[in-house]
Amino acid sequence: MEVTLHVGAHRTATTTFQRHLAANRDFLRDTETVFWGPKVIRGGLFRSMAGASGPYLPWQKGRAAKRVALRLEGLRQDGVRRVILSDENMLGNLRDVLEDTLLYPDAAARVGGFAQAFQGHDLTIAIGVRCYSNWWPSALAVRLSRGGPLPRPRLRECMVTQPRRWRHMISQIAGAAPDARIVVWTYEAMGGTPHRILQEATGVETPATSMPILNASPRAKAVRDLLRGLDINAEQFPWPASDRFMPFEAFETDALRAQYQDDLTWLANGADGLADYIDVTPTKSGAQTVDGRGIPDDGEHRNLA
Repeated sequence: MEVTLHVGAHRTATTTFQRHLAANRDFLRDTETVFWGPKVIRGGLFRSMAGASGPYLPWQKGRAAKRVALRLEGLRQDGVRRVILSDENMLGNLRDVLEDTLLYPDAAARVGGFAQAFQGHDLTIAIGVRCYSNWWPSALAVRLSRGGPLPRPRLRECMVTQPRRWRHMISQIAGAAPDARIVVWTYEAMGGTPHRILQEATGVETPATSMPILNASPRAKAVRDLLRGLDINAEQFPWPASDRFMPFEAFETDALRAQYQDDLTWLANGADGLADYIDVTPTKSGAQTVDGRGIPDDGEHRNLA
């Protein structure tokens, strides 16, 4: 069977993509395709695989792989030939990323564990990436409302200087799942067009519908009000003129954008043969450039069908 693992990342319109798939189940059924979202993936089917709490013994992981194999065989007998899975937590937990100030350090082991469950199938791993100058603030804004860390200068410095980049994560995932095809796109160019992502990654065509704004990051005013409600001096952090929450100073933003540009150059030059860069140009998609705001559709309140 054809299996696609959409593993994230967080804050790259993953909920919008999942909502689009859920809203088009009839179209997917016509193409012999089944969609598994976070409810299925976190509901026990993959328990004891990488991505669930452990450690687990080898026989326990083998039992999980058998559960997946049996489920796939049942689908195959029902005429299904393609399964699409989408859950951003396959890369790791956003809380842990912020606490460690490191970009998904366990992504390869986690995704590799899921990939092992689909040995013998035609596997594609799909990854969306986003400019660090917007990705880190988006992650911070969401986690702040849940007791996450404050964007103090030391934390911001760690985010700017942490050594992992999207290209490092992609290379390690390729090593952990050497038989899989890896496809990568950017949030800036394709975050607001889930139908285009689906078509480019899987070949499945669905209607180009307008999606509501899902999981939009809290705006600057909401974050400032939250800090004041916690008796925290909000004026100790930089506040740009726009209503976007942007805790970084200008020089920090420039450094993060330069790092992202290096990733995009690596992808555009072939990604060392490890991944297919399926991005469309900003002029084709109508999206913003790396320096722009991108698509504000992955924020705090999930409306997952």
